[in-house]
Amino acid sequence: MATAGRILPQLTVNRAFMMEFVAAQAPALGLGAIKEGSRQCALLALLPERPIPPDVTAAGFDFGHSVLGGDDWEVMHFAFNFYGFAIYNVLVNPNNPVARSVLANMVETGGYFIFALDPNNQVTAFRSELGRGTIEGLMSNLPRIMASRTTDAQYQAAVAQFERRPDPPGAMLNWVCSGDPEYLNVDADPLVLNPAKG
Repeated sequence: MATAGRILPQLTVNRAFMMEFVAAQAPALGLGAIKEGSRQCALLALLPERPIPPDVTAAGFDFGHSVLGGDDWEVMHFAFNFYGFAIYNVLVNPNNPVARSVLANMVETGGYFIFALDPNNQVTAFRSELGRGTIEGLMSNLPRIMASRTTDAQYQAAVAQFERRPDPPGAMLNWVCSGDPEYLNVDADPLVLNPAKG
């Protein structure tokens, strides 16, 4: 995603997911689900340690992803480059049911939302351009992701190794809200996020 524009639709997320995410220690990233109207998409929610200025979010950001690993394990790497402000990295374990479902949804729908939450609990939301061009690498790696058997020990070792030499250089986000697949059920516990008046 070379650039992303601000959007103003009414969005709905799972309330329990959002409550755990807001309470997480920054910097963090949570994977969840979001509805725009009747269409459900993947959600990548960022909680940076310091607010991202409006002029930075207005310029968009670069979103990258790759699969890192060895013969018998793999992790998913996401990078968020907010131009001239900060780069954030996170690794997730594709053997986790929440991660696997969110990654599959990204490929299936060809779209996703990214949230950046500030300390005042105000959200800047970005939507990917619909289409599969931005997730071709994820599409080609989906069979390996869906068959992942990465253990928690392998995941933790990968995180420790990546933290020593992050690529691209930047802040490491803690992966949070990964333990409850019900967080992907937006209809069961809906929280409507109303857009600010523009």
